[in-house]
Amino acid sequence: MYFFFHLFAGIIIGFIMGDLLHDRRWVIPCGLGAVLPDLIDKPLGHIIFSDSIGYGRIYGHSLGFFLVIVLLGLLTWRFWKTPVICGIAAGIISHEVLDTMWSEPANWFFPLMGPFQGNLPPDYLLVLVSGELSNPLEIIIALFLGSCALVYVKYRYALRESGGYQKNLCYCLLGGALILGTLAGIILGMAMVGDTLPFTGWSRVEDFTLGGIVVALAAYTVWRMHWKIRNRIL
Repeated sequence: MYFFFHLFAGIIIGFIMGDLLHDRRWVIPCGLGAVLPDLIDKPLGHIIFSDSIGYGRIYGHSLGFFLVIVLLGLLTWRFWKTPVICGIAAGIISHEVLDTMWSEPANWFFPLMGPFQGNLPPDYLLVLVSGELSNPLEIIIALFLGSCALVYVKYRYALRESGGYQKNLCYCLLGGALILGTLAGIILGMAMVGDTLPFTGWSRVEDFTLGGIVVALAAYTVWRMHWKIRNRIL
């Protein structure tokens, strides 16, 4: 999976956790945690340890790293009542699941099964960046997330106080939920028949299955937002 899809998945998980626990503080930490493994491992594996390791799924992609963050999260939750570290842990495990780290057991269970496996060319980081910049789905997600952030910053007070803005937002969210639900069905359908969608940059059945689940969760999240705003208006 690519960077912005990981970020998208983390934010969706954050919204779901926030909705279940009635705490919006989950959203940003989950988004951060969802990209943290790549922010740690790509520079380490492809730049600092390029000669010895040369791979971008190492420490931050390991199950041990996730468990350490979970432990810290439980402690901070217990003593300071903050979900920030737990949210980061939730984002990290979403990243590892989307990267299907169980298919690389030596790296996922490091150091229990020996040293890290997987050695890529020294210039592979440039290949990853090029793939990110040329991936249509990543560009769409980046523009979508950026647009949502700008709309929220500009209209956040109006959205809370103006019934007109809330009604328009309600219709937009309903339309968004329908579009995302349709897209999730298409992606999961591709996974079932073993076909591919070139604009996604995905090639494996696992990618389409997990990607379709994330998009379906996004559709549910957007529908929940629509339902909550609709009930507030009515």
